[in-house]
Amino acid sequence: MQDVYLYLIFIPLCYIVGSINFATLIAAIKNKDIKKLGSGNPGTMNMLRSVGKFWGCLTFVLDCAKGIGFALIGKFVFKDSNLAMHVLGLATVLGHIFSCFSKFKGGKGVATSLGAFAVISPIAFAVAFVLMLAYLAFAKKGFIASLFAISLLVVTNIIKNCLIRENYYYICLVLLVAWLVLIFSTHASNFKRLKNNTENSLTLFGSEENDKKEN
Repeated sequence: MQDVYLYLIFIPLCYIVGSINFATLIAAIKNKDIKKLGSGNPGTMNMLRSVGKFWGCLTFVLDCAKGIGFALIGKFVFKDSNLAMHVLGLATVLGHIFSCFSKFKGGKGVATSLGAFAVISPIAFAVAFVLMLAYLAFAKKGFIASLFAISLLVVTNIIKNCLIRENYYYICLVLLVAWLVLIFSTHASNFKRLKNNTENSLTLFGSEENDKKEN
């Protein structure tokens, strides 16, 4: 019963904090409107490309921190920590994607998801993150790297939950599948551009002049 009261407190808090869009705030500090630059998406990829790699990386770290913070609360405050990490992590991602401060239009949820999974499954996160960076070192379609990392983490955690079968693990399975579908749906425009051969590129370790507008 204690967890029920905690959920009533933290789920709305997760959503509200998740709704804080650091890309918009950082771009504003630079006297820029990220929603009018590049793809218009207020997220890490567009920040890397349109504002600068340092500011894009800072956006990524801050968005990750939202997921990390609430997943840690789920891990150490709630009695059923496995379920709580999934619920609070997803609630934070929902806030990031459907921001109450931006007419329910936010980022694509990748960085915040990665932050949550860094706590939920740290070893899988480390592997996924390294592979994502390795991909970006040789290829230029940033959204593919993002979706690969999220897919790897979701599948890994589905397998882990099936093997361990902790309390309410079946709810975690539903949340994970919904999480994956949600992240893929936010990238619908990327798939459309890829199909039309107009998807933009990102040179993560190269010169910023080589970057095109993307995502």
